[in-house]
Amino acid sequence: MSWIDCLFLRRFSFYRLLDSKISKMNLVLLSVSGVRKAFGLDLIMDGVSFRMQAKEKVALVGRNGCGKTTLLKILTGRIEPDEGTVQLARGASVGYLRQEAPVGLGRTVLQEAESVLGHRLELAARLEELERRLEDSPSEADLEEYALVQEHFLEAEGYSAERDVRSVLLKMGFEEHEFDRPTDRLSGGEKTRLALARILLEEPDLLILDEPTNHLDLQATEWLENWVRGYHGAVLLVSHDRAFLDATAGRVVELRRGKAYAYPGPFEKYRELRAEEFARQAIVAERQADQIAKLDEYVRRFMNSQRTAQARGRQKLMNRLLETQAEAPKEQRGMKATLKSAQRSGDRVLEMEKVSAGFPGTTLIEAFDWTVRAGERWGVVGENGAGKSTLIKVALGGLAPLEGRVRLGSNVLPGYFAQDVSDLDPQRSPLDVMVYECDLLPADARNVLGRFLFEGDDAFRAIGSLSGGEKNKLALARLTVAQPNLLVLDEPTNHLDMDSREALAEVLREYDGTLIVISHDRWLLSQIATATLDVRKGGVRSYPGSYEEYRARERAQAASSSASAAKAKAPFVGRASDESTLSPREISKRIGTLRKEIESLEERIGAAETELGGLEAQLASPPTGADLVALSQEHQSRTEGLQRLMEDWGAQNEALEDLMRRQGV
Repeated sequence: MSWIDCLFLRRFSFYRLLDSKISKMNLVLLSVSGVRKAFGLDLIMDGVSFRMQAKEKVALVGRNGCGKTTLLKILTGRIEPDEGTVQLARGASVGYLRQEAPVGLGRTVLQEAESVLGHRLELAARLEELERRLEDSPSEADLEEYALVQEHFLEAEGYSAERDVRSVLLKMGFEEHEFDRPTDRLSGGEKTRLALARILLEEPDLLILDEPTNHLDLQATEWLENWVRGYHGAVLLVSHDRAFLDATAGRVVELRRGKAYAYPGPFEKYRELRAEEFARQAIVAERQADQIAKLDEYVRRFMNSQRTAQARGRQKLMNRLLETQAEAPKEQRGMKATLKSAQRSGDRVLEMEKVSAGFPGTTLIEAFDWTVRAGERWGVVGENGAGKSTLIKVALGGLAPLEGRVRLGSNVLPGYFAQDVSDLDPQRSPLDVMVYECDLLPADARNVLGRFLFEGDDAFRAIGSLSGGEKNKLALARLTVAQPNLLVLDEPTNHLDMDSREALAEVLREYDGTLIVISHDRWLLSQIATATLDVRKGGVRSYPGSYEEYRARERAQAASSSASAAKAKAPFVGRASDESTLSPREISKRIGTLRKEIESLEERIGAAETELGGLEAQLASPPTGADLVALSQEHQSRTEGLQRLMEDWGAQNEALEDLMRRQGV
């Protein structure tokens, strides 16, 4: 291949890549038409149809058992539909994160994450080798190969490969010293987080995420939200995390009674539109039922009379109405429960003084003081592995503190919901638990279980055969009978669908005792918590307010730190000594300053993008005698510089939003 041919091929490939990226923006990426699926006599789907555009973020929602997982298996080719078609745009790639996603064994964490970037890393190694050869003894063949490899490398965004791997792993909760851990020794949650990191690095055209926030702490969940919003491809999300869906989904597809119903997002708008639709359907159904009843009465009265002809006409009209009669929406029965405390406790429910918690050789929490008073409602959040569950076990006496003193107050009757529900005997049935552990009569036990949706033979099934959500409901049912005045729940919403989460939130809002809830569900925390405890590896922070208020304060402090850094670069930036004590006038002044900084950053970003575009044009069609090695190195430097500018722009915009929120704008 001549040098001219090489240049022509590179230019053709560059513009073909550009055209393909532009055409994909409005592409119908996924088309599902008339999909029907049954297992025996159990009809799961009956004519499911919907479409997804490229770059679209869609939430797939529905109650447990409505067929979401079955549909995902059909979309990914793991099972075939009985009828209907699933079409994916030609050449489009699909990434699928299952709820139980295995990782490869015999590798380290870093090797498993890098396994999806093998092509990019191979290209990087080849480029380095060619650069050394061109510096020592340049040849036309090596120069041609370097040009082609460089093109493929730029298409694959290879310069960011290694940086992306480490960045994503850190955001998924892995620390640098854990990158060399064998995957065989990871817990189930760690394997899920690693599988999520791996699939994020694949960057397919269609990314399917099934319960991606399971096993993620709140910081990782918020990072994932930002990543999904900015992802260049399409994302199909299955999640029961309302806050996550509201922050990410631009459209909602609900599976209901075997059909798919599409609504515009965000998630809260979908809830409003769905409620309005149900209300309209109920009104139409009621009117039609009244009309049919009146026609039926007329037919009965006058069929064999002087008005028989009119009666026959009314009968035909009635039959047509019966064929097209609207059906009133039927809401599925939900969990209904009440939780009351049997007696009032003393004012000081729990006291911890200079408590250190952990295990022999491993201290997770040091010299911690905490007082919980009667009627308080604490939301406990924090990083995975920081010691949230350990702290609660120490508080309840299930684990001895390494140092310090723990004391429960007078008349305190604690009730504990364990995250893994490990205290349920898998050989027993739900009825056995309520009769023998809760000392209920069988009839009363069936009534309690019925309120938690254990009906018919479900009450007699072995607990080991129950789903995760059913086990959680059984544990909650047991607590309602115990009537504790100190209720401690460790991740109670795991495996619960949205309707069950709403029912649980209602139960906890009405609970009259003292409440401590460990949760990653921000919506639940916003509904029930009035104080926040943030357990981190660097220490424990307490805040006398809801999680939303606490996070707002954290963001304000981060904005203050960002403004401080900006002041070091630009002395004209004014800053108060304490961001949380800024007066309204100081906030207005800060907002004006940040807006100017953002405008300046946008101008610099525009200039950087123009310069980068010029370099890419030179790489696509290099002038005679151009130093391709130097050009590629400059391209890498300019790309990294642009990325830093974009990160600064994002941080400044977040700081501006926080200050405007405080100002009430």
